Amino acid sequence: ADNFSVTRYHISELYVDREVDEEQPDVRLAAEKEGRRLEELHIQAERERKEQLEKAHLRGSHALKKVHLAQDRERLLKELEQMQNMDRMRRRQMVAQLPPQIFVPAYKRMEIKEEWQRELEFAFEDMYSEDRKMKGDLILQFEPQPLPAPSDRSQDNDL
Repeated sequence: ADNFSVTRYHISELYVDREVDEEQPDVRLAAEKEGRRLEELHIQAERERKEQLEKAHLRGSHALKKVHLAQDRERLLKELEQMQNMDRMRRRQMVAQLPPQIFVPAYKRMEIKEEWQRELEFAFEDMYSEDRKMKGDLILQFEPQPLPAPSDRSQDNDL
């Protein structure tokens, strides 16, 4: 018993709070407030859902417009290609119908014209000499003939 000692220690702080006379909140008012808060949350969620649907609709319409524009562009390109092919075929047909003399160089055309002129001269000389039975240089054998009498009608025709 000598080894046993007793000490007393008193805690200065209180373990139990004494109930202060406070009014308890009205449960009906708290329920109404909570109901309004939930209703506002529901309205806000509905508004956000509508905004998301509207945004999705706008994105969808924009994407649809882009698709339609791409399709129109493709259709126009095909039509242009068809028109270009038709124009190319028409031009080829026109070129095929052109006379081949157009593609002859200018110097060659001049040679052909000069040769044609010589052939005409020789043909004329042959025809003239057959009627008169002439031989030799025709220029020396031509006889000058008088000009026809001038008249109003022949003057008009000559003009």
